This record gives sequence, C-alpha cells and structure tokens, in this order.
Amino acid sequence: VTAQVADISPSEKVRFKLNIPDSTASAGSGDIFFSISAPSSYEWVALGQGSGMANSNMFLVYTSSSGSNVTLSPRTASGYNTPSVNGDAEVTLLEGSGVTDGVMTANVKCANCNSWSGGTMDFTAGTGSWIYAYQSSGGPKNSDEQSVTIKQHDNQATFKWDFADAKGGSSVNPFLAATPSGTGTAASSCIPRPASATGSASGGSTAAATPTPTSDASDDDNNPWDGRPSSWPTARPTNGRPPAKRQDQLPYCDEVSNGGDSSNSNSNNGFMPVGGSGGGGRRKTMLIAHGVLASLAFVILFPAGAIAIRLASFPGVVWLHAAFQVLAYLVYIAGFVLGVYLATDMDLLDHYHPIIGIVVLILVFFQPLTGWLHHNLFKKYSHRTMWSYAHIWLGRIAVTLGIINGGLGLKLADSMIMSSQGGIIVYGVIAGLVWLAWVAAMVVGEVRRKRASANGATKLSGTDVTPPNGHYAPKGQ
Repeated sequence: VTAQVADISPSEKVRFKLNIPDSTASAGSGDIFFSISAPSSYEWVALGQGSGMANSNMFLVYTSSSGSNVTLSPRTASGYNTPSVNGDAEVTLLEGSGVTDGVMTANVKCANCNSWSGGTMDFTAGTGSWIYAYQSSGGPKNSDEQSVTIKQHDNQATFKWDFADAKGGSSVNPFLAATPSGTGTAASSCIPRPASATGSASGGSTAAATPTPTSDASDDDNNPWDGRPSSWPTARPTNGRPPAKRQDQLPYCDEVSNGGDSSNSNSNNGFMPVGGSGGGGRRKTMLIAHGVLASLAFVILFPAGAIAIRLASFPGVVWLHAAFQVLAYLVYIAGFVLGVYLATDMDLLDHYHPIIGIVVLILVFFQPLTGWLHHNLFKKYSHRTMWSYAHIWLGRIAVTLGIINGGLGLKLADSMIMSSQGGIIVYGVIAGLVWLAWVAAMVVGEVRRKRASANGATKLSGTDVTPPNGHYAPKGQ
C-alpha cells in the first residue's frame, strides 16, 4: 500500500517528513518513519518528539568522518542541559540516507517512538508535539561518534504536527519508490533520486544507500532543490547551479507524498508553529501577557502591599494594604486564565510550572477571607489569632512560590524558544532583590513590634497594636 508522507519545511533549507503506517495509527504503537534533511554545511540538524527540549526524544543528524555519509545520534535531555545519547532508541537508517549535492539526509525507521524515558506519543491522535533545531554556522561536524560534543543551536522551534497527512500505507521505506508486494506490475509514476553513501546509527544499525547515478548531462540531479512542486511556501534557494531540463518529466520519488501525486508535496500542511527563534505569533503574545501579569502580581503588587503594612504608619494603612492585595489577586487571576489556556493548548498541564501555578492560586484564593478575619478579630481582641497567622504565612508561602514559579516559567518558555537567557537573568535579579526587600521589611516590622511590646505599647502581652497605625507598626511612630 502506498505510504502517506507528511512533508514540511520550517525553513527553505531544512526539511522533515513523517509516515505513520496504518498498523501503527490503529494500535498507537509500532514503527514510524521520518526523514531529516539539511545542508551538509550545517554542523547538525535535529528533530525531536515533545513540547520542549527537556525530556524530548531527539534525533540528531550530522556528516560522518568522511563527509559523504551521515551519522544518526538519538539523544535525550533530562533537563535544560546538553542532550546525551539515548541508547534505548530502536532506530535504523534506511536506504536513501547520506550526503548528496550538499544536502545531508537521514531516512529513519523508529520502532519505539511511541514511548521513551521522558514521555510518550499517541499515534492514534490527530496531532503530536514536536521540536526541531539546527546549528547552521559551525561547519560540518564530520564525526562517526554518536556522543560527539555539539555547539548550541542557532535556530529551533516547537510545533504541532497534524498526523492526518502522515497516516497510511505499509511501506518498509516510504521515502523511496518501491512496487508494493503482491500487486503485480504497474507503470512507474516517479524516478529515484540518486544516493551516495551509507549511514550509521546507534546500536550498530546501518543501511546502505544504493547509488543511482545518471549520466545524462541534461538532467538536474545535481540540484536537490530543483524540480520541486510549485506549492513550496518558501522562496527558492539561491545556491546551486541554474536548473536544467530533466530528461524525464516524472518527479523524483522523494518528492511524491502520495501515490505519485506531487501536488501536495512539501506544502507544510499540518505544520503548526508554537514558538521559535522567529517568533511564536498569537501564542507568544499570549505567553508574554501571561508572564507580565503574573510577574506584576508577585514581583510588584503583593510584595508592595506586604511591605506597606510592615513599614508604613498612618491611619488607613491597612486599607492601602488591602487595595494592593486585591489588585494583585485580580491581576494574577487574569494571568492564571491565560496560563491555563496555553498549558491546555500545548499539552503542558502536567508540567511543574502550571501545577505550581494552580497551588499558588489555591493559596491566594483564601487570602481575602483570612485577611478580613485577621483584621476584624484583631480589632476585637487586640492581638493576633490563628487567622492572623494563617493570613501571614499563607501570604509568605504564596509570594515566595509565585516568584520562584515565574523563573520556572521563563525556563520552560526558553526551552520552546519563547524566552531568552537575558530575560531569565533580568527577572531573576529583579525578583531576587524584591524578595530580599520584602523579607527585610518582615524582619524590621517584627523587631519594631517586639520593641513596642516591651515598652508597653500594646494592651495584652504585646503581640500587636490596634489601628489606625496598622496591625504591625507600633503606636507613636
């Protein structure tokens, strides 16, 4: 059965293909096939499963030591560090892999891509979360080692891949032309593109790419970008020699995505960018709004209200404190709603950042009630009650968790190229200084309260003083 191949090009020189055979699409597990192509001048190119670098199932491709073959290096990363070789990956390089006319290609069969140490992927679903990355300026890697050190990417993004264009067929190599078994003879609808090398993969898996050279000087085999369908969404590359007339007007088989019809090849159907070095569109705008609102709440408004009640001493300071906290509460709810929408849309609800965000919302949800009880009971008894301590400590825990979670959110966004190391550093410095100032205000406030108590400024054994000077500031200031 002819295989259905999804074909996408996130940039004009980088190309990925995917086939999910019928059996895998039905069972949710089994073999899948994908192809990775990029200029051989790139240091490396990678395709990965997952919504970010952390815990992704990655497949790096770079030129072999000879420069004419490719090396496939399955890798994974447990966090935000350099990916290490994944020895559990069951991958095989297929025919057609190698380096041809300045383009390195890896045609890969993966037998266990439905599950890996960092996650799973359901091939019965309609879409899946993927990432890609490459280093285009480091020069060819030229190594046979799967564990070779690589430079950091200079371009990467996350995207959703619509599986509708990828499901179908039972080919053992959907990226090459082959007569389906048991179907008899049929007229060829494509011609094979020449391949020049063998590829190496982890675990010793290799696949010989059978050369199919052509001697006709009028063909265009020396330019892998020519002869492509007119539906390519990107501009035609300028490298390579000018196109010449192909002897045979049939398309190359690796340009054919379904039954010899190349009209949909490389149409980028099903490619839904989530974020990248070129920007993440609407999602990125929503992510920025989420981050700004949450940071405004926990780095500015909540700490400002807490510092005011500790250090200020004037009639009505408690209401200034309440105004800051209520405003911060409303701002955080707005940011939280955006965050839940994004986490749901990007399949991240089980990630630690949204989980901590939910915990923080639960904590601050009770703060208006505990604050009201604290205020009224303090006026009645002139000292703190259990509601006072509940309000104080819930606030301390919530603000600290909120500030920490802001940094974790930026790291998560950075893994999806929606943030930057500079942004993380700036946030860390500002949030850290604010947190230290807030803690200092707590210490100063408690010292003042105890001094006032020792001087007899309180009525009942001296834990707090009565308004209008506030719940924490001593009288007479």
